Amino acid sequence: MSKQTRLLIIQTSGIQTPERIPAAFFIATTGAAMDMDATIVFTVNGATIVEKNAAERASIKEGGTTIRTFLDQAVSAGVKLMVCHQSLDLHDLEPDNLIDDVEEIIGAAALLDMTMDADVVLTF
Repeated sequence: MSKQTRLLIIQTSGIQTPERIPAAFFIATTGAAMDMDATIVFTVNGATIVEKNAAERASIKEGGTTIRTFLDQAVSAGVKLMVCHQSLDLHDLEPDNLIDDVEEIIGAAALLDMTMDADVVLTF
């Protein structure tokens, strides 16, 4: 029996730079479709993506698909979403300010453990 490949994506870009967001969702969604254990961790400015109502208001271009659409596709494919605790502090966010799709709030030690256990680590 082969081990499931673990894909970890660290998303540091946030709502302020929407053009840098979709690639992480596309790759994570594709990884999940390929039966990978895919996780996106939102850190630094990436935490702003998972703030309630933020992804609905942001799109790559005027009148284009919202970031929320990409996020929903990833979640539907089985991608796990996590956010860095320190990043919440950076943006004055509380856990209640986050979308329900965020499965866990993690710290630096947990993120480091995840990077050591992952087969593939990508950053955006």
